[in-house]
Amino acid sequence: MPTAKDILRIARSQLGTSERSDGWTKYGAAYEDRKHVRGFARAAWCDMFVGWCAVQAGALSIVGDFAYTPSHAQWFADRGRWGHKPRVGAIIFFDWSGSHSRPAIDHVGIVEAVRADGSVVTLEGNTDNAVRRRVRRSGIAGYGYPAYSTGSRPPSKPDKPKPGTAAPRWPGRYITQPPATSGNDVRTWQRQMRARGWHLAVDGVYGPASEKVARAFQKEKRLQQDGVIGPATWAAAWTAPLT
Repeated sequence: MPTAKDILRIARSQLGTSERSDGWTKYGAAYEDRKHVRGFARAAWCDMFVGWCAVQAGALSIVGDFAYTPSHAQWFADRGRWGHKPRVGAIIFFDWSGSHSRPAIDHVGIVEAVRADGSVVTLEGNTDNAVRRRVRRSGIAGYGYPAYSTGSRPPSKPDKPKPGTAAPRWPGRYITQPPATSGNDVRTWQRQMRARGWHLAVDGVYGPASEKVARAFQKEKRLQQDGVIGPATWAAAWTAPLT
């Protein structure tokens, strides 16, 4: 099992790496390859940098793999690994508005050190368009605690996991297109896939973009690759391990 030192070593090796003039980064491009989607190579990349470091450190399953920071924070909370005490190797989440609300989170990094004065030294991607070391004292919404092999237990009173990690009952109809299936069950599935890190609109309509994500997900989880949300694919959206 990887340690906090492993991911910090990787993150430090990237200090000074910047995005291209057109916004392209290797972190976003690698995320596209892992998720079998497009549109991220030139997107905001702070969380994809964290995922890239996790891949290199062999820690993706315990760090998470996201491009959307609120979903990443919720992923930790759902596992009982969210709190407000800084520790080395923790994933630090920021809300610049100061609300300290997980849905409002808009930046992320990795804690490198905790100082006696209460400030936190971080390694962050997409800060001034590069990977940089920062000292943070404000804007901190909370921390995710990866299950490293040592020194990574969550705080004594973490937020409790929210219910619903088991799959809700399959709606009883196959979600497919064409013609495009629509409704609350489609929206429920889209919301769950987005929470898992897939780039997907939550509009309640199972169109071509949703089918593309479904096929990629089915391939990743070794399910029948038909682009149809039946009982097995529906359940896997909640129960299949993150990769």
